[in-house]
Amino acid sequence: MDITKQIHNHSTWFTLTNDHDVSIIISDFGATVIAINTPDKDGNVANITLGFMHSHYYAQHHDYFGATVARVAGRLGGASWNGHQLDQNSGTNHIHGGDHPSISYSHWNLIKLIKTDGQIGAVLQYISPAGQNGYPGRLSISAMFVLDQNNKFTITYFGNTSAPTLFNPTTHIYFNLSGNAQRLINDSDLQVNADEIAETDAANVPTGTLLSVAETPFDFRQKTNLGDALSKLPNGLDTPFKLNTQTDSKPQLRLQDPLSGRKLAIHTNSNSLILFSTTGFEGDFLVDGIRTMTSQLGLAIEPQMLPDAPNHPGFDNIVITPDSPMIYQNSYTFN
Repeated sequence: MDITKQIHNHSTWFTLTNDHDVSIIISDFGATVIAINTPDKDGNVANITLGFMHSHYYAQHHDYFGATVARVAGRLGGASWNGHQLDQNSGTNHIHGGDHPSISYSHWNLIKLIKTDGQIGAVLQYISPAGQNGYPGRLSISAMFVLDQNNKFTITYFGNTSAPTLFNPTTHIYFNLSGNAQRLINDSDLQVNADEIAETDAANVPTGTLLSVAETPFDFRQKTNLGDALSKLPNGLDTPFKLNTQTDSKPQLRLQDPLSGRKLAIHTNSNSLILFSTTGFEGDFLVDGIRTMTSQLGLAIEPQMLPDAPNHPGFDNIVITPDSPMIYQNSYTFN
């Protein structure tokens, strides 16, 4: 196992490599997952995420490719909390923690590198001062990225605050298991351990109502071809799935690409996954220097607490206090 680093103009990239040809590239700009390289069924190694080959593109394109999103991922209706006016950066609403500045496009400090017999990793930290984007409290966020010899990649977020505030981070990775974005995600099979989705309004803010997935195109409780499901969803997926109770043995999400043989399993201690199928996402830029960004080129998987949680009592708690630090953990296992 090994850790190497590469200095770029805007960032430092850390490459974590295990003994099974799996490697992860992490940037200290936005605590971003730049690439996840895994072998296919024939041993050919390729990147299974969408991103960029050069660091300066991450500052130019604010589409959250692989970025850590904080303080709060997703939308907050009305852009306010507990009397505090938050950054209105999605109409009259607030999204992905605000833009002044965006934590996803800010420099994080390297705290330490991790190297043991069975794990390698890096810990990055960002200090969000009180009042940033309207949030109360000085919030310290540490992001720990660890790869082990079992091809499990774990991201853990630790939050500590000087005053009650909101904390609901995610990692905004766009997956494409074909490798190097060879094909669209339509050939992939998806399974999600969720009986319900959160209904959203025209601005994609949750209404507070949970809807059953039964007999709808959102029913992924059994392995389902993504292309078949998306053919019934003209606007694609941009959907909060309310996860069923977590068990250690059963991941909340499975994604596989039958042609490459690659498989992904995700465990999270959050209560939802936001799935975004990039339907309608057309761009005049190259993904990984290979192909132009196009609809359904990736599936963004965002583990987090249900969005707009403070406005809906049944969505669970994302209020962090000085006496109650918060830990969020998401693991990605590749085979």
